[in-house]
Amino acid sequence: MESMRDAMEHRGPDGAGYWRSEDGKCALGHRRLSIIDLSESANQPMLSADGKLVIVFNGEIYNHQQIRREIEALGKYRFRTDHSDTETLLYAFAEWGIDCVEKLYGMFAFAVYDMRNPHNPVLHLCRDRIGIKPLYFSRTNKGEWLFASEIKALLKHPHVHRDMDSLAFNHYLSFIVAPAPLTMFKGIFKLPAGYCASIHSDGTSSARQYYDCRPFPGDLYTEAELPYEDAVSELTRLLKKSIERRMVSDVPFGVLLSGGVDSSLNVALMSELMDRPVTTFTVGYERYDQFNEYDHAQTIARQYNTDHHETRINSQEALDFLPKLVEMQDEPIADNVCIPLYFLARLVKESGTTVVQVGEGADENFLGYWWCDHYRDKFENIYAPIKRGQLDDNLRGLIDKSHGVTEDHEIAERAWRGKELFWGGAICWWGALKDQLIPAAEKFDFVPHCPIPGLIPAGFLNTDSHGVVAEYLHGMNWSDREDEALLKIPYMELKLRLPEHLLMRVDKMTMAHSIEARVPFLDHDVVEFARRCPPHYKLKDGLGKRVLKKAAEPYMSEDLLYRRKQGFGAPMDKWFTESDFGPRTLALYKRSEIKKRNLLNNSYVEDLLKGQVSGKLNYGFHLWNILNAVLWHEHWIGDGLDSF
Repeated sequence: MESMRDAMEHRGPDGAGYWRSEDGKCALGHRRLSIIDLSESANQPMLSADGKLVIVFNGEIYNHQQIRREIEALGKYRFRTDHSDTETLLYAFAEWGIDCVEKLYGMFAFAVYDMRNPHNPVLHLCRDRIGIKPLYFSRTNKGEWLFASEIKALLKHPHVHRDMDSLAFNHYLSFIVAPAPLTMFKGIFKLPAGYCASIHSDGTSSARQYYDCRPFPGDLYTEAELPYEDAVSELTRLLKKSIERRMVSDVPFGVLLSGGVDSSLNVALMSELMDRPVTTFTVGYERYDQFNEYDHAQTIARQYNTDHHETRINSQEALDFLPKLVEMQDEPIADNVCIPLYFLARLVKESGTTVVQVGEGADENFLGYWWCDHYRDKFENIYAPIKRGQLDDNLRGLIDKSHGVTEDHEIAERAWRGKELFWGGAICWWGALKDQLIPAAEKFDFVPHCPIPGLIPAGFLNTDSHGVVAEYLHGMNWSDREDEALLKIPYMELKLRLPEHLLMRVDKMTMAHSIEARVPFLDHDVVEFARRCPPHYKLKDGLGKRVLKKAAEPYMSEDLLYRRKQGFGAPMDKWFTESDFGPRTLALYKRSEIKKRNLLNNSYVEDLLKGQVSGKLNYGFHLWNILNAVLWHEHWIGDGLDSF
């Protein structure tokens, strides 16, 4: 237990705790990052006063003081800490059971061992509504149940064996992450966002979903119920309240400032709530100014007189970090933003700050990406007519792929075969490209065994990753609506890309430096508001995040607010052609276990790599996806990876 616990020391350098039940049936360990109530009395694992409940908890409950007052008014419980949110959560569970999650504003993964029925003690696991915090679990072949905030802790157990889950690998190639509950490790699973699970002393288990942000057209606000200008005011109010909640801390806090709308609005609204300058942090690359947003970040920093910190990373430093990257990620997240985010978190740590607010969730909830309008156009002009059988000569030609395969051909085929149009905002290998990458899907073993019955949807077992999408969007048949695509896009993002990609890159890279990241745009009141907003409040005439940008108008210039979205990432294509990154990637692939196991079409991958290095091809995103998997496999499954 100590070895498992201390594998996550970076997540909790301020203390270590251990508890074991008298009958030896349950043992819990905890690493503490002290943020709320820094006293030793708030350490974990934490027992209730009667000794019948014990909790370990990762995250923060922002409204814990209000919940505590409600519990104290009952007169049934004796609090022993000054203001620990862990103790509040413990007694909230004592009073309301697992339904206490309905009262929580926060991000959390927690476990409560309930011994109130001595004949049937139960372990309850719970992950927050949106999936901001991770929770992994496994059951060994000896019947032991294990769980942790990171996979590397589970791998310290002698009965957990390392191997790749080929089904998860197949879906990873499509989505750049493995969809929950799958992970890239065979036999290790992650609890999906908005789920809780219960494990009984006889080994039986069950899970249920307690939160889902599924849209329903009948729930959308009408213009009469919520005029557009009122929606702007309401969103401003909700964001101010969300940011205020996330300022609850007994340690220094700040904001990661990219210079984009979302992080800039975080700074602006936080500055209204503070009597000191906001502390801000920005990262960029040496030599590649086109990838940096320093000027925009500095504009906001000057406007709000922030305590501003900047760092620049060079390409060699970034490339040398890659072996460490796959170690900190646990399982591959093929998003090169992980690289600058790691160095940005290091800057935060060096400044003496422990908590930062980040901008994730705004684009996903409010249709902020360019491709939202792109998919709407494809839906209206290709997908919907074919699905309705309204074929003209052009659409018939798109269904016939004998003259080549373009995105339009792929979209036409999806409509013709009854597949969903939108699979996610970061889909990598799909359609004809994936057919070339994996020409023999029958080589894979597609039968993972999850110890919690029914947690893996049947569609996930299909070699076609559309089965994952179809499970998420099941029952959302709104082909009579012109805005069907714009209703499905945010939901699909909140089911897969946000919890398992964007939020995990934030969690893993910030916690690598013992930094806690908080996400005000994913306060569930904000998410529910966005869910009910009519799509044209979010996207109209090509302008995404329309209602959010209108709310931000009083706080920043129009030039910054309405400039073209830049995004942020590593200069991957430059590295392939201007450094030894490409040749090193090719050499690594040639000696990798993934090549030796013939999991991919090796000649195809090597030809793509050679073309990328020469500058004749542009498949940096796809090759980064493969490289992440190769690095991960060499580090965790193979003989180890000391350098790249």
